[in-house]
Amino acid sequence: MALFSRTTLITDLLDRTELLKANTQAFGRLSDDQLRQPPGPGKWSIAEIYGHLNLFLDQYIRLILSRITLAPDSPSDVYHSGWLGDWFCERIMPRPDGSVLRLKARKSWCADAQRIDARDELSLFQRHCDALDDILRHAATKDLRRNSIPFLPRIVHLRLGDMLRYLVAHGERHLLQAQQVMILIA
Repeated sequence: MALFSRTTLITDLLDRTELLKANTQAFGRLSDDQLRQPPGPGKWSIAEIYGHLNLFLDQYIRLILSRITLAPDSPSDVYHSGWLGDWFCERIMPRPDGSVLRLKARKSWCADAQRIDARDELSLFQRHCDALDDILRHAATKDLRRNSIPFLPRIVHLRLGDMLRYLVAHGERHLLQAQQVMILIA
C-alpha cells in the first residue's frame, strides 16, 4: 500500500487531467474520416477510443458524485492506498517505455463504431475532464480512504483515492493509444 499526501495526490491528478484535456485537442485537427479510421483489423479508431473513455467516465463520474457530495470532510492529509487499488492502477497505467499491459474492455464499455460521432466524442471527453477536475477539487477535503466506489461488476469496491488514480491513469492509457493510432493513420 502506497502512502500519499492527499494534497499532493490531488494536485498531481489535477495536473494530469489538464494534460489529458490539452492533449486531446490535437485530435480536433484530424478529419472525421481519420478519427473513425481504425489502424487495422480489430483495432479501435480514435473515435472508438474516446467513445470507450466516455462510456466508462460517464458511469464512474455519476457514482463518485453521488458518494462525494455526502462524504464528510477529513482533517488528515495522509492517504493510504489499498492493495487492490494499487494493483488495478499498476495494470492500467502506461509503463515508462510507453507500452501498456494488454487488457480486454467489457462489451458495455465499447463504443458502436457505426453510430459514433467522432467530434461529439472528443467534446464529451473534454466535458468529462472538466467534471473530473471538479470532483478532484471537491475531494481535496474528503477522506479518500473511507469513501469507497463500486468497481467492475460492483462486487469490488475501490477507495475514492484509488478510483480517482485509476480514472486518470485509464485516460492516460487511452490517450497514448489514440496518439499511436494517429501516427499510424497519418
